[in-house]
Amino acid sequence: MVIQTVKDSKSPRSLTDEGTITGEAIAFCPKCKALQTIWIDNSKLMVTRKYYQKDKLIYHDCGSEEPCRLYFIL
Repeated sequence: MVIQTVKDSKSPRSLTDEGTITGEAIAFCPKCKALQTIWIDNSKLMVTRKYYQKDKLIYHDCGSEEPCRLYFIL
């Protein structure tokens, strides 16, 4: 299994930086360190209880002002 990061610690990237993204990703919250598998379809977050999308970034509902880091399984 290969996991590729699409956000580095210095400059957040949006879902559209890599083109249209569809598939499974791992979301990592920089504030509370939560990890969860999420689904993305055409660069839009599928409905989930603990994560939400604002513009082109995904956030955890713990109150973090920083977007989640996303890791995609290739």
